[in-house]
Amino acid sequence: MRNRIYSMADQTDPFSVPPRSLWQLQMDPDRARRFALTSTPFILAVAFVYLLDLGLAYFQVPRQNVLGWGAFALLVVMFKPQMFKRPPWRFLFILLAAFLALRYLIWRTTVSLVYTGFWDFVGMSALYLAEVYAMIVHFLGLSVNLWPMRNRPALLPSDRGLFPTVDVLIPTYNEADDIIRVTAIAATQLDYPKEKLRIYLCDDGGTLAKRNTSDTSEAAWQRHYRLRRMARDLGIRYLTRESNRSAKAGNINHALQHTDGDLILTLDCDHVPTRDFLSRTVEYFLADPKLFLVQTPHFFINPSPVEGSLSGTGNPSAESDMFYREIHRSLDFWNASYYCGSAAVLRRAHLDKVGGLSGSTITEDAETALKLHCAGYNSAYMDMPMVCGLAPDNYDNYVLQRTRWAQGMTQMLVLHNPLTIPGLTVMQRLCYFNSCFFWLFGFARIMFYIAPALFLLFGLKIYHVSLGLILSIAAPYVLSTFFVMDYFYGRTRQPFFSEIYESVQAIFLLPAVLAVMLNPTKPSFKVTLKGQSQQQEALNSRATIFAVVIVICVLSLFAAVVRWLDFPAQRDTILVTGVWCAYNLFLACASLGAFWERRKVRGHYRINVREPIRLSFPRLRTELEGQSTDIALTGMGFFVKLPHPPVERERVSITVPLGDGTLYTFDAQLQRIIATGGGYACGAKFLLDQDSYPQAVSHVYGHSSRWLKFWVRNSSNPGTLLMLQKLLVLGAKGAVFSLLLLAQHFGAALASAWRRVGFAIRKPAEAVA
Repeated sequence: MRNRIYSMADQTDPFSVPPRSLWQLQMDPDRARRFALTSTPFILAVAFVYLLDLGLAYFQVPRQNVLGWGAFALLVVMFKPQMFKRPPWRFLFILLAAFLALRYLIWRTTVSLVYTGFWDFVGMSALYLAEVYAMIVHFLGLSVNLWPMRNRPALLPSDRGLFPTVDVLIPTYNEADDIIRVTAIAATQLDYPKEKLRIYLCDDGGTLAKRNTSDTSEAAWQRHYRLRRMARDLGIRYLTRESNRSAKAGNINHALQHTDGDLILTLDCDHVPTRDFLSRTVEYFLADPKLFLVQTPHFFINPSPVEGSLSGTGNPSAESDMFYREIHRSLDFWNASYYCGSAAVLRRAHLDKVGGLSGSTITEDAETALKLHCAGYNSAYMDMPMVCGLAPDNYDNYVLQRTRWAQGMTQMLVLHNPLTIPGLTVMQRLCYFNSCFFWLFGFARIMFYIAPALFLLFGLKIYHVSLGLILSIAAPYVLSTFFVMDYFYGRTRQPFFSEIYESVQAIFLLPAVLAVMLNPTKPSFKVTLKGQSQQQEALNSRATIFAVVIVICVLSLFAAVVRWLDFPAQRDTILVTGVWCAYNLFLACASLGAFWERRKVRGHYRINVREPIRLSFPRLRTELEGQSTDIALTGMGFFVKLPHPPVERERVSITVPLGDGTLYTFDAQLQRIIATGGGYACGAKFLLDQDSYPQAVSHVYGHSSRWLKFWVRNSSNPGTLLMLQKLLVLGAKGAVFSLLLLAQHFGAALASAWRRVGFAIRKPAEAVA
């Protein structure tokens, strides 16, 4: 039995309620799970019998209109009010969504598949398989999201002697020293008994093998000495090993052999922990002896490339929010929350039972969790952001990171199929299978892009429908998927943004996933670079493929007009594929717009915060109240009303009192002054030394309440239409830019070919002369 502190899926702020006693609610999650497991299958079985009866009956349009649009209308009524997001109404919503989906699948399978020729059959089969894939993912999503769980912060016992010992492992490979230093300093500031806390810097960039290899020797020796000196200065331990075998998993396993703490906190070297990380997570291990993991969200201080392209427009949710704020809570209900490689605490004893971190795939974190769940151990997820990390700065690193995730999860699917591996519950199997199977979306997304063009441009008959059945059966299902997405993930994902995120990845991930299926052991671990600069705004070269997609969609729409005039008997299909193609054009244009990479030259990201501060100006001999506007590790922006104008380069003392009673004071120098709103908007640079630098780290990164406010703020998603409009404008601009570039390359290639032909003609002529 899992003794857990929890609350069910209420949509209120989970941390507005004070932490509860550890033993107060420990039985309720199991009761909830038993209720779901006993009642829900019965309800779904009855619904399935009814749906099967519909599938065997004639698909008469009037009857199907009532069924389809009636169920859809109920979904529309239920998808926004909060009362319908809790059981038992949540079950009814999921049942209606499943009804529309299964009804469409039965009709699509039994009515619309018609053989009219070999190439028609190939195209029709590919599209049908893509739809079946999407349907499986849809049903898995409905099952996994049946009843999300929310764990509340726990309270450590008052007797500090009961605290377990904790080893903090910070693996690093090629990251910049400044990034590593910030995380290491924050780890030393964790609110935990110092005699029970040990911190290790695990350096895989200074291994003996690298130091003894001529190509890397000099850089590896320099890094080895720098990081060892950094560890000594910070009072932490430095570890390295002989080789880089098994990448990150091997690095951590080597550290496990040289440490002995009861619990292990793993932090990527760009994941800066808040001071309360351990005080909010360690208690769970005291409550449940079978618990092997407490995973927390990965919160990022900088925007992903897609979010960065929307800077200044609307309030785009972080791409990772949907997984860490919604999906992972649902996984937790089924005891299927898995290790995400960082911002997590693991129990050493259980980890040792499975031989440490697994290394047969390049997603060693999820693979390790899978093995521990198979061994009968439990996991927990606490949905409170307590680390601040760096997301990839550009699309090349973004695609590299997603490729590693896609290949690693596909390796898990092939090498350790969750559906057949022993030891898991039925729902754990489905949860893990869903997490792996999702990464095959590249095939479906590409197929949905090209399907209407196959008919409109080449005349392939791949979708045999009548407009009446499309409107009565297909349309309610397709529209319902948008409402289901908003119902489950509306706080963390704006409409159409999931399609855009998938689009910008699909074309690049599909070859990588297919390569894994052909050779599951081939992929190797590649580190994602972080903290890179961008000197000027630019369109990433990967966007060119979407310019080609846009051209194909435009040509297809012209072909639709021609076919409409020439083939009146096909107008139902032409109308459907034409609308479909127009939607693809919208997605392709928006996706291309997301490939614009903004200029980034700051060494540290600024965080927009509004907090009261006190300012002391020695020149004016006065102390005034002000308000911060943004903060960074090296400075602060603030607004203040002064009796006299401040002077550039003027010294100022800034005191920041936080709500928890913490007080920070920094000496600073004004760098920027703008008169506005009856006061002055100023930018100040902190004058930091060896003693005050850790204070700046604590001020910026040490308080989880600040990251929680960001989460709450991002739950409001205003400006969706403005953001889509901006992406479309950027996409149109990018399409013109890409097409001109392609034309330039084509012209250069044509000129080069013409010169070679001319040379080939002239050479024999000269020989004859």
